[in-house]
Amino acid sequence: MSEKSTTLVKKITKQFGIKAAAQKRIRGGIYRIVTPNGRKFSLKRMTNQPARMRWMDRMLIRVQRKGPLLAWRNPQKPEGRKPHAISRNGEIFVLTPWISGREPSPLSLADMRACGRALAKFHKAGETALKGGISQSQIGQWYSKLHKRQHYLQKMMAKASANRFSVPINRFIQQHGPKILRYANQAEAMLRSSGYDSYRKNPRKYGVLCHGDGGPSNFILNNKGTYLIDFETLHVDLRAYDLYRVIYNSCKDYRWNFSIAKAILDGYREVTKLKKMDYKLMRAWLRFPFTTFLVVSPFKRIPFTKDRLQWALDNEQRISSFLQKLEEYEKRH
Repeated sequence: MSEKSTTLVKKITKQFGIKAAAQKRIRGGIYRIVTPNGRKFSLKRMTNQPARMRWMDRMLIRVQRKGPLLAWRNPQKPEGRKPHAISRNGEIFVLTPWISGREPSPLSLADMRACGRALAKFHKAGETALKGGISQSQIGQWYSKLHKRQHYLQKMMAKASANRFSVPINRFIQQHGPKILRYANQAEAMLRSSGYDSYRKNPRKYGVLCHGDGGPSNFILNNKGTYLIDFETLHVDLRAYDLYRVIYNSCKDYRWNFSIAKAILDGYREVTKLKKMDYKLMRAWLRFPFTTFLVVSPFKRIPFTKDRLQWALDNEQRISSFLQKLEEYEKRH
């Protein structure tokens, strides 16, 4: 770590009333802090505004009181009394316990069931945490989200038609672009026929607290149970959205092996039932060619290359049979 970063971390941790005897940068804006007596914490820079941070903190503390395991502050402890700290540059940081353990593996069906159970417990506790107040809701934004992403795909297809990229990329998109756009159109049609309109018009009835970007990297398993971590995408939504994100992030790198999704859903159903509508909404999101969208977007972790476009197309094509298996699973349960 640079001297500047070390100094920043020491100043921020001091605001929380702890001393950083050792610190390690995990990735951008996330540090592991070790105190002189060996206690470990996670210091994380948040992109959220103060008002939203106060809402997140209030919701997560309410959820914790209901029993789910979360990597969040304990207001009963000295280091947990301060919700967040602000640097001289106006950056917001939160201090949470460092959860020792391991990330779940999509290759372990037991791990995936544990993630499903943990998510269901979070949703059940989140329903009561809202206490009838709907704030930070994205329930009514599904059409606009899909439309915005679809429009971006169309724009990139038009650029390929005008030969604005390298020759291999132009040719690939010109050949396969129509299929990708068909998938996007199918997703929108599936959403419109799902009954989603009745849900978005009744957010108080159907809304739950959602993690927003669940996946193997946002769960930690240890001998105490399954923890949820990293809550910067926390918002109010339909539970189907969270299930979609966990399934997508767990299956996309494993050739859309349905047994992974089945284990997640089995675990979820051990805690609470799923409705026919939940499955319809999940299928609509899963049908959208999101992997292709990530490749053509300015997303630094996924390069915009012909090989990556082929990888994305393979994903989109596998989802077709995956959705059939999901529908069969729904009928059985």
